[in-house]
Amino acid sequence: MFTHNYNQLDGEIRGIINKIKVPSIQEVKDILEKSKTDRISLNEIARLLEVEEQEQRDLIRNFVLSEFRKEKNISRHIAPIYLSSYCLDLCKYCNFSFKNMDIERTRLELSDLEEEINEVLSAGNRVIEFTLATDIGMPPKELSKYISKTKELLNNEEGSGVLLCSTYFSEEEYLLLKNSGLWGMVQWDETLDRKIYDKWHGNSPKKSKFEKRIDNHDRAIQTGLEVATGCLFGLGDYRYDVLMQIAKARYLEQEYGTLPFVFGTARLKIIGGRKLYLENEVNDEQYELSLMVYKIAEPKIARWLQTREKPELNMRNIVNDDIYTFQCGDVKPGGYKINRRRIDSCSGGQFMVNEMTKEEFEQELKKINFNVDYSWIE
Repeated sequence: MFTHNYNQLDGEIRGIINKIKVPSIQEVKDILEKSKTDRISLNEIARLLEVEEQEQRDLIRNFVLSEFRKEKNISRHIAPIYLSSYCLDLCKYCNFSFKNMDIERTRLELSDLEEEINEVLSAGNRVIEFTLATDIGMPPKELSKYISKTKELLNNEEGSGVLLCSTYFSEEEYLLLKNSGLWGMVQWDETLDRKIYDKWHGNSPKKSKFEKRIDNHDRAIQTGLEVATGCLFGLGDYRYDVLMQIAKARYLEQEYGTLPFVFGTARLKIIGGRKLYLENEVNDEQYELSLMVYKIAEPKIARWLQTREKPELNMRNIVNDDIYTFQCGDVKPGGYKINRRRIDSCSGGQFMVNEMTKEEFEQELKKINFNVDYSWIE
């Protein structure tokens, strides 16, 4: 399990960060050239994350675009469907936090699911992600009904599949969900810095269980599910979080022979009109550099671009086979059909979004020679 490797990796990465120096332009060139044929080390990854000069950042950007944009490019799509805005946990950066009395709570009933799913399917989507937090009203047995119903509506169409982003579960519970038709598990680790994690989540009834949560990818893979991992930029030192996510991905490959299919790229933003005052706020330059370094370090792992960021930032960073979610149903249950209404203050939604219509999305992609694949699961 990842917890057995955590202390060693944590110490190694802290040691690298403490000793790393800003690389020269030639050192950056050498690391980029090496990455074409060999997997670069954590030390080399850390050096790329230290670049400060615009010339160095431009060199890295041009390398990524030249290596990972093709003559014909594909953006894969996932359609998130929120099942619930109820949550036991107390994350201060999330509008679904249990202590937030301002939010309109709702749970998508199974009887409403077909209408919501059909609205998503009518737009061409065939890869569905169910999203919810720690809702005791949606245990695995209940979730399995939603997954089974969705698989029925997808009718085993080629490329279709169901993912789940929720609280952590046991192997037995994941096996139940897999047997119901689940293809993959999505979990953003928030931060793997234990001290920072406890600062943000130590008082949460379930999310405070750091070890159980960071072993969740192990349990999901052990039952045959595909997995997505990633940090939440802005909680801790972004350099530490990027290095630990890459180290975790490599651990999963070594242990199980499979990599995560995507790195999440969520960055903390304003929620419900309230600004978050973060000690580790990640600016655009640091964020975009992290996206590029993910790709250089692990070319086989896609990045998941999403509506927290503005379309222009996503468009200048997207490369072939990346996932780009352009619409999230206003990040709330029933947001596509049942309770559809545009939000600008996040009342009822999890966080602020920059959604596009399908027509706008496809038009913007066309400008940079991309097409969309709405049914890409093998």
